[in-house]
Amino acid sequence: MSKARRKKNKKLGIILLVEVLIFIGLAVGFGWYYINSKLDMVTDEEAANQDIDVSDAVTDVMADKYKTIALFGLDNREGGDMNKAGTGHSDAIIIASINNETKEVKLASVYRDCFLEIAKEGEGTQKVTHAYILGGPTCSVETLNKNLDLNITDYVSVDFEALAKAIDVLGGVTINVKEKELTNLNRNLDEQVRVTGIASEGVWSSGEQVLNGTQATAYARIRKVGNGDFERTQRQRKVVAAMIKKAKQSDLSTLNDMLNEIIPLVATNMTKSEILSLAKSTFSYELGDNIGFPLSNTTPNLGKQKGSVVVPADLLSNVKHLHSFLYPEDTEYTPSNEVQRISAAITNETGVGDMFTDDKSTEAPTQTNSDE
Repeated sequence: MSKARRKKNKKLGIILLVEVLIFIGLAVGFGWYYINSKLDMVTDEEAANQDIDVSDAVTDVMADKYKTIALFGLDNREGGDMNKAGTGHSDAIIIASINNETKEVKLASVYRDCFLEIAKEGEGTQKVTHAYILGGPTCSVETLNKNLDLNITDYVSVDFEALAKAIDVLGGVTINVKEKELTNLNRNLDEQVRVTGIASEGVWSSGEQVLNGTQATAYARIRKVGNGDFERTQRQRKVVAAMIKKAKQSDLSTLNDMLNEIIPLVATNMTKSEILSLAKSTFSYELGDNIGFPLSNTTPNLGKQKGSVVVPADLLSNVKHLHSFLYPEDTEYTPSNEVQRISAAITNETGVGDMFTDDKSTEAPTQTNSDE
């Protein structure tokens, strides 16, 4: 391989790192000196990740064979500090499970309206999206650990501006926009222009077309079309796949410009050494299947205070299936007493019991890189 080719592959590696951290959490390799200089621009969280509470149900297989990271895409309209409470709702919540041996990465999108018990005293059961604004990333990660029997200690957070700028530097991404999505796309776009100050024309026709950063981010945020947040998480993954495809076609200058634009907009509690450790495997990582959580659910309206929510049907059965998906080789896992307690409490509050069957799943596992 030529020196120029190796250099481009290294820059492409860190581009993929940042892109996937935006919505899915996959780190790939890059030259040591360069990545160190770029990572100096990342916003650090002061609290050590070992201070985050994890589930007592974590097995040796989960701890040793897998690395699990939480990714948050924030509706940060006030421009606050992404590491702090009160900064915005987490409209995109994705759990990335990395198999340390095979390098396969599996992704689970947790629906923003998923009805869980918030890991903050006195907050009770609410939409999981509220955890970030109530207690910042630590509360959000601990809410995932508490309700889903996970051992996540690392997170990455970004907002609208980061995604829009990344796509703009790439020259846009190709997305097949449906006629029924146009109205909501343009409504989201108008709001984003006001929030980020990044100007953009509207999208006036359906079909396959190149969207700029603001347009593509507005597309990824479409919620009130089709099957609500279930389809929105699918749109988010389509945008990520389109970004990765476009980055692979870009030259070194474009990749460098993209790094300079978006790395300062990424917030994480991962240290440089932790990121560099992930980066050692370079392009060995392979994106595997992805799902939405909870797979089996119902969407009741719980009144003025809690509103329309996505209730796991029930939490216990969904958590079992989540672990089977994220950690397929972990035969030692047994749901914790805490998850069993929360599951019973949610059923008692909502009247929603175990409805889990294969034909009631919201969506079957799908390929992250699929064009469908």
